[in-house]
Amino acid sequence: MTTKDYPSLWGFGTTKTFKIPVEHLDFKYIEKCSDVKHLEKILCVLRSGEEGYYPELTEFCEKRLKGLAPESRALRKDKPAATASSFTAEEWEKIDGDIKSWVSEIKNEENKIYFHETETFPAVEDNLPPVRGSNSRLHVSKEKYSNNRPPKKKIPRDYAEWDKFDVEKECSKIDEDYKEKAVVNNKSHLSKIETRIDTAGLTEKEKTSLATHEKEKGNEAFNSGDYEEAVMYYTRSISVLPNVVAYNNRAQAELKLQNWNSAFQDCEKVLELEPGNLKALLRRATTYKHQNKLQEAIEDLNKVLNVEPDNELAKKTLLEVERDLKNSKPAPKTETKGKRMVIQEVENSEDEGGKDSRRKHEDNSGDKSKTSFLFWLCKNLPFYMMNWLKFSLSIKILSLPTLALPYKFTSKFFLCFS
Repeated sequence: MTTKDYPSLWGFGTTKTFKIPVEHLDFKYIEKCSDVKHLEKILCVLRSGEEGYYPELTEFCEKRLKGLAPESRALRKDKPAATASSFTAEEWEKIDGDIKSWVSEIKNEENKIYFHETETFPAVEDNLPPVRGSNSRLHVSKEKYSNNRPPKKKIPRDYAEWDKFDVEKECSKIDEDYKEKAVVNNKSHLSKIETRIDTAGLTEKEKTSLATHEKEKGNEAFNSGDYEEAVMYYTRSISVLPNVVAYNNRAQAELKLQNWNSAFQDCEKVLELEPGNLKALLRRATTYKHQNKLQEAIEDLNKVLNVEPDNELAKKTLLEVERDLKNSKPAPKTETKGKRMVIQEVENSEDEGGKDSRRKHEDNSGDKSKTSFLFWLCKNLPFYMMNWLKFSLSIKILSLPTLALPYKFTSKFFLCFS
């Protein structure tokens, strides 16, 4: 029996919710009704109590709905909160044991944190407030606490200080800090990337696609200036499928990083796979140049120019290498300029008598200079040294073979020693 079997009774009164006729709230109607949705609405109205409370009718409606649709949502009831009496003895013991173990773990963690803080902050004069729920206190040293604080920035306080404030300097500091953080983050990111890819079970088509994908990542990193990351991705591409392009690109990235040996090895690998590769020859010439192997660099550059005479980079590099080679050659030793000595022969026109007279004149002038020096020495020496020099100097003077002094000079000389 459905709602359509009954005549329309909407004019005799309906409920506020769902607009159900009041006459449908009856045992006979509910017993004969087979419309599940309509019965759910009737049950909702009876539970709400807007038409009055009818426990028996509500229970009868629930039984009828349960017989027609046991899984109906209208039959669901909110269960009350569980208590100890809701469980068996075994279930309650298990629950109680879990709660106690959780409490003990929390206490252990709190003790570890407390001991760590007491080791980090040794006890000094100032004490912190007690930890919540305990009587213990943490002691922190002023020096260590102050050292951990970042230095305060000097903020200008008036217009004169703002005039002295260097905006470009502060902006450069911020940029340097950002660059340092970016470098650190990039290195930590690179450390997580594996240099080799496991290709077990991949087909040749899948390997080619994967190697190309890694190479494209390396190209993106190279174009953005992240040469270390580019080397990493090129290495991953080579580990999947070694090819000339990946080796060549990695050699170029190694040149940017000034890793000359690694770049040279990659160029050698390219020339093994493809002899006469111009890019590899040009890059190997660059490594030769920086390794001071200038003759080998010239040979590679000449090979490139034989194939591409208009290659501007090869021409420029060749000029630089030839200039370095010219500067490295030792310069020829130039003879030092000096004065020429002219040796002239003097004729022996003078006789023996002239020679003897010249010699006597030279000897007399030398003896006079010695005598004047001795007189000066006697006048300037202290008195206590005179006795020490008295005997020795007198003997030296008297023993001069060509000394010819007047009597007055000799008497004065000996008087200075008396």
